Parts: sequence; structure tokens; C-alpha cells
Amino acid sequence: MEMEVQDMIEKLNNILLRIEDFLLSYITVAMAILLIANVFFRSILNSSLSFAEELGGFFLVTVTFWGISTAARFNNHINMNAIIDNMPFKIRKIMMIIISFFTFMVTVYLGYLFVLYALDSLKVSRISTALEIPMVIIIMILAIGIIITSLQYLLMFIKNITTKDVIYVGSQTKTENGIDMIFEADFKEYQPKSEETEGRSDV
Repeated sequence: MEMEVQDMIEKLNNILLRIEDFLLSYITVAMAILLIANVFFRSILNSSLSFAEELGGFFLVTVTFWGISTAARFNNHINMNAIIDNMPFKIRKIMMIIISFFTFMVTVYLGYLFVLYALDSLKVSRISTALEIPMVIIIMILAIGIIITSLQYLLMFIKNITTKDVIYVGSQTKTENGIDMIFEADFKEYQPKSEETEGRSDV
């Protein structure tokens, strides 16, 4: 039963990964196009796009909050490993269990606060200045990013307490012989982190 639940979570996480990749890629491109267009209007036509700054800000915070989840998957957050990496395996394992559970609780609480803020914005009908769109939409997008991040740390916690011989440093990244191994999206094959990073940069 536990394995079935974990498999369901893994499949959901796989779908979310594809959604994240799609959103982050296209929003980043849209943000670049918007910036270039605004510079063109200012420099050539002497008239800037009134909504460009606000929309660009929305794009930026969306990429940031959804990117937190992607970074948590592949252990790309900034961390200080000098002490932990020199600890015995069992202690490192315990440390990752504690860290993943604590971070899961913190992100769940942050997601809860975002939802409360979104509901408050909905009650007072708060809208953005330039685009005049309901702020609840933007806030919920950010809340979803935080909630997905909490799922990554929950998966990391579950994998670390259900396995003995490896340490998961990300929901889709484990450490073997001192090398981070990326768990592929189809959950069938591991590749060294360096190769995965090179593959992503080439795309």
C-alpha cells in the first residue's frame, strides 16, 4: 500500500516536472521578449509600454517561486556541504532526514500563509495597478510554486527513511560514492549530475 502511494506521488511529480519545465521555459522567453520590446518602444518610439514593468515583475516572481521546486528536485540550491560531506554515512543520512522534514514543514506553512493572503486579496477585490487583473491569481500562482516545493521535500524525506544504502539530496537526486546522481523523469535511469547539467545547457 505504501509503495502504491509513493508510486502515485512519483507519477504526479513527474507530471509537475513537465509543467514546470514548460512554464519556466516559455515565461523566461516571454520575459526576454517583453524587455526587448519595451527597450525598443522607449528608444525608438519614445513611449514605453505601460504594463511592461508590472508584467515583467509578475513573470520574474513566477519563475523564481516555481524555480525553487525545480532546484529542490536536483539539489541545485546553494548549500554548505564542507562539514556534512565529511561526516559518517549514518550521520549524513540522519541530517538529510531532519533537513528535508524541517524544510517540508516550513514550505507547507509558507504555502498556507500565501493561501490566506490570496483569500484576503479576494475579499477586498485587490487588483494590479497597470494590468488591473485580480491579485489573487498572481498570489495563487506563487502559492502553488511553494506547495510543489513542499512536495519535493516530502518526497526527499520519504525516500531517505525508506532506503538504507543511499542518501537523497533532492527529490530526484541521490548521492552515490560522493557523486550526485540525477533521477531521470521516467524514474528508470540515473545519470551523473554533471552530464545532466551539460545536457540541459546544450538545449
